[in-house]
Amino acid sequence: MAVFDSYDNYYDRAMKSYCSNKKIDPKNINDEQNKIIIERSCVHIGFYLTWIINNNLEGDMHKEYDSENLEKVRREEMTGVDFFLTCCDGKLWSDDFNDEGLAFTEYYYDSEQFMKDYVDFVFNELHDIPCEFDFDWKDYKKFEVILNRRCEDFCKNEK
Repeated sequence: MAVFDSYDNYYDRAMKSYCSNKKIDPKNINDEQNKIIIERSCVHIGFYLTWIINNNLEGDMHKEYDSENLEKVRREEMTGVDFFLTCCDGKLWSDDFNDEGLAFTEYYYDSEQFMKDYVDFVFNELHDIPCEFDFDWKDYKKFEVILNRRCEDFCKNEK
């Protein structure tokens, strides 16, 4: 079972940005601020996981144990970040996907292309810096276009 990503891969970067922007010593971070930092460290994963869920590419374990939360994400009542932290324990595993979702994830997410697309999107579309902003449904909808295009390319190449 492969781990594709984890919030703690970007936590230090999010912490540094948060503390710098708020002019806070990292030693003085409270629980509420730490929660914000954790969430910001996985917005990219949240965008991806939201797309996976909206395209019914999640793994069977989520269908069995997290069906209510899957529907909340689809209704935009729960973000992909919240789903990731609540239902995936902050790690993106191969079991989080069905076979089709796993194949696409290995092709796209597990390559440098996903992060390149994400960073380019954040800089050029949002005029922001990764790990310095919160999940927003409007931003997700913009990034969803890129994910759809990458999936279409993948499907064409698979045939």
